[in-house]
Amino acid sequence: MALVIFSALSLIYVSSFGCGKEGEDEISGTANRGFEQKVINIEAASVKTMDIDYAIDAIGSFLSNENVTITSEVTGKVKEIFADEGSPVKKGGVLLQIDDEKALLAVEKARSILEETRAAFEKLMAGARAERVEQMKTNLDKTRISLEKIEGDYKKQKESYESGSIDKGTFDKIESRYEIAKKKALTAEDGYRIAVSGPAKEDVGVAKAKVEKAMVNLKVSEKNLKDTRVYSPITGIVNSRMVSPGEHIKNGIKLFKIVQNDPLKLSFSIPETFAGEVKIGQNLVATVNVFPGEKFTGKVYFISPESDPSTRSLKVKARIGNRDNRLKQGFSAGIQLTTSTKKDAMVLPEEAVVSVANKPSIFIVRNNRAILDHIRVGRRLDRKVEVLSYRLKRDDMIVTKGHKNLVDNANVRIIRREGG
Repeated sequence: MALVIFSALSLIYVSSFGCGKEGEDEISGTANRGFEQKVINIEAASVKTMDIDYAIDAIGSFLSNENVTITSEVTGKVKEIFADEGSPVKKGGVLLQIDDEKALLAVEKARSILEETRAAFEKLMAGARAERVEQMKTNLDKTRISLEKIEGDYKKQKESYESGSIDKGTFDKIESRYEIAKKKALTAEDGYRIAVSGPAKEDVGVAKAKVEKAMVNLKVSEKNLKDTRVYSPITGIVNSRMVSPGEHIKNGIKLFKIVQNDPLKLSFSIPETFAGEVKIGQNLVATVNVFPGEKFTGKVYFISPESDPSTRSLKVKARIGNRDNRLKQGFSAGIQLTTSTKKDAMVLPEEAVVSVANKPSIFIVRNNRAILDHIRVGRRLDRKVEVLSYRLKRDDMIVTKGHKNLVDNANVRIIRREGG
């Protein structure tokens, strides 16, 4: 849960706002007539003005901007791997190649079938003519002769494959040729029959459906071919590789995990009471123990629409650039979220603030007199403090040393002044 250390309306006061040894005793602030003629030596400083950021402090953790697990879309053997763990990758970069020989054959076969079904449909729609019948008969005879020859080769190769004389890749090729030849023969038979009898309405519907089916099959085959090459969907770093070259993988198996570390997400929580002060686009500064003294800037991009009832806090997220990849996912970060900026705030050295009647107070030097002013303390800075006062003016001098003997309206002499 975020720890808020200040607020625009806070009345933070720390009793250590003293004045060293001279300020060890609390000052009564009561005018003492016995001291009216005594002149007290003091040191003073002028009021400074500066822009002050009001912020909420919190603790958060860095998360990767994107975290993607890539899986295989096809089954096959891993042919080559182009990225390893720790490798930077670009969106669209090639990560892995799966053996694509079968996929190429499938595309060739699907394209051939599509051409045949389109030709058959065109012939069907051309109608029946005497010369067309003779042409279809000649084509049928040729395809049957070709099929017989290819079928003979197929049977011989099948025996060789089963006996181990040839490899599976060679057999797959002849088997693909045989299937294509059978399809051509069936197409030729349909063409001859239609040329003789003329197309029936149902034949036209069937032929059209075959063309559409062949188009779908070609698209599927082309996608399977494309999916043998695996690409990175994001720019990032390979966090893990789950497969090896030569490994046979199945559809859906995990291949890589890619993380995007530039920018990083920074997740943290703030008390729900500050919901009205946090807005999208606000700047924040993060620090990490690994790089002491360095500050990393970012912007809020997400504020949870609901509060966690168990902690009464809101989840907030910001993005922080990480081009050099020094920040890592999981790093803890101290966060300062700027919610507003106060222009020209009045600021004094912290030793100017003392306790009078248990109230934070200052002595304003005017006309060689010390005027007591009870104030409110705002933002505490590095050895300085913001002062909230209706009486204090921007050109005033304020007592910084010599408080011990001061009372309201005492005569004073400035022996050393800072900034005025």
